[in-house]
Amino acid sequence: MQAIRWTTAVGLALAMCGCTVATAPVPTPVTSTAIEPAPSSSTASEPRALSEFEQQLPLTGSFVSQASDTTGTARIERRADGSVWVMLEDFQTGDASDLRLYLKTDPLLQDTDGHWGSAEGGYEIASIDPSAPTQEIEVPGTWTMPAIQTLTVANYVAPHFPAFGSAALG
Repeated sequence: MQAIRWTTAVGLALAMCGCTVATAPVPTPVTSTAIEPAPSSSTASEPRALSEFEQQLPLTGSFVSQASDTTGTARIERRADGSVWVMLEDFQTGDASDLRLYLKTDPLLQDTDGHWGSAEGGYEIASIDPSAPTQEIEVPGTWTMPAIQTLTVANYVAPHFPAFGSAALG
């Protein structure tokens, strides 16, 4: 507060005596150019280790019917960007309101009555279109998956959640 009064008093005194005061020129703002940081001398970070599932790729299999007539082939492969995709080709199955694709760790087995099956559950990938013969579906979370042996198409309707068809992968 005192500095303001002093400045005002000095300015008022100078104005009354008719004196002029030389003021310093207003500095021109300096523009600067961003400096790029020097490249790191350390080596590039190591790529992450592939999961058991990713080490198996590419995988292929042909569908067998379970609760519904299901035909076509499945191919699972890694793309150049590192993403993993399931490609369904010549795919056909029964109509369902909520058809989902699962990857399973257990093998696809045929029982003594000729019925195909694998363990319940698995890794849900996505919903699929039962009427589209060709589909591409990205597989999420591949970096954490164990070895996979079966791809299953199931109708996600309680209480039974029937498997419409499965493909043994190899």
